[in-house]
Amino acid sequence: MGTFIGHISPGLAFLSFGLLYAVRYSWMVLNGCRDQYPPRNMSTRGFLKSLPAEGIMKLIYGFLAVMAEFFFPPGVQKLRFFNLSDPNFHFQNPNEWQHATMYGYFCMSGALDIISQACLSTRCPLLEHVGVTAAFFVTTLLLKFHAHGKEAVEMQVHLLLLLTCAITCAILIFELWWPNQPNLWFTKAWSVLVQGTWLLHVAFILYKPPTGHYWNGEDPADLMFLTTFYCWHLAFNAGLTGALFWATYLVHRRFGAKFINAGYQLAEKGELEKLTLDDGDEEL
Repeated sequence: MGTFIGHISPGLAFLSFGLLYAVRYSWMVLNGCRDQYPPRNMSTRGFLKSLPAEGIMKLIYGFLAVMAEFFFPPGVQKLRFFNLSDPNFHFQNPNEWQHATMYGYFCMSGALDIISQACLSTRCPLLEHVGVTAAFFVTTLLLKFHAHGKEAVEMQVHLLLLLTCAITCAILIFELWWPNQPNLWFTKAWSVLVQGTWLLHVAFILYKPPTGHYWNGEDPADLMFLTTFYCWHLAFNAGLTGALFWATYLVHRRFGAKFINAGYQLAEKGELEKLTLDDGDEEL
C-alpha cells in the first residue's frame, strides 16, 4: 500500500462500497423498507441468484489486495516474517503484513456474506454484520499503530483516515443493537465515501502532487491545509450522498409501476420527511 497505486486501489474499493451503500439504502427507504438485512430464502432463489454483490466485491478486492502486498511488482516475495540468516531475527515487511491483515479481514467479511446469503437455508444478519464490523475495527486498530517512523505529512493524512475509519466502526457497533435506523445507514454510507475519496486524494498528496512539489512536513501551512482539504471531503461526500438519494428518488418515481408489478412497496409522497422519524413514530 506504500505506493501511489497502493492508495488508489483501496480508495476505489471504499468509494465503490460507499456508492453501493448510498444507492442501496436510498432504494430501501423509498420502497418503505426499514429492515437493513431483509430475510432471504436460499431454497427459493438458487445459489447464483443469492450471491451478494457486496460479498463478492469484498472477497475479490480483499484477495487481490493481499496478493499484491506480497507479490507486486512481479518477481518479489514478501511473505517472510524475518530472515533466518539474521542472528537478531528482526521482523521484515511490517507494512505489508499490516496491510494484508486489513485486507484479509474484508476478504473474510465477504466470505461470511456469501455464506449467510447463498449457503445457509435462512439468512443470518448477525454473521454478516459481525464480519464487516470486525473488518473496520481491525483496520482502525492497525491504522492507530501504522505511522511508526513516518514523516509528518504521512502521519497526518493517516490520522485523518483513522478518524474516518473509527467513525464507520462506531456506527457499525451501534448497528449491532439498532440495525434498522436509516439515519445510521446513510451516515455509514457517507463515512465510507469519505474514506474512498480521501485515500484517492492521499495518493496524490504523497506520491504525485499536481504542482510537482512535494508537501513539506515542517511547514505548518502545509499541515493545516491537509485538515482543510479533509473537511472539504466531508462536505463533498455529504452532498454526494444527498445527490445519490435524489437520483435514486427520480428513478424510483419514473419506473415505480414496474416495481409494483415486481412486488415492491412504493413509498408515500412524504417519504423524505418520514426518514427523520424516531422508532416510536409511524413506520416508513
